[in-house]
Amino acid sequence: MLSQNQIDVLEHIVANEAEFITDLAKNNGINNPKDSVGIAEFIIGDPENFSQMSDKQVYHYENAIKPLISRVPCEGMIGEQGSCLGNDFIDEDSLLEAYLARDMRCQHCISTKESWFANNP
Repeated sequence: MLSQNQIDVLEHIVANEAEFITDLAKNNGINNPKDSVGIAEFIIGDPENFSQMSDKQVYHYENAIKPLISRVPCEGMIGEQGSCLGNDFIDEDSLLEAYLARDMRCQHCISTKESWFANNP
């Protein structure tokens, strides 16, 4: 079952940035990436659908949807993988804001960088 934060993020992605799903599907060898978007819509339509997915739908979810809404890597304070000052992932509570701001960093990296610039003009 998905959390409300994950559902909110998935709704945003489907409505505004469905190419994230199709690109991830293509990168993971899914032949029809639009099916992955359809499965995301299926999940959004009724979160109970998540527990009723077929093996094929679960495959799409695991490879083209889940990486966008669960344990999303932080780009780090300096925008490089591995430079995160937190736990290397964006907090679920902050993930929608990260997508909206197009700033894929955890709150720890954001606040540290902002603090550094405020103290080093």
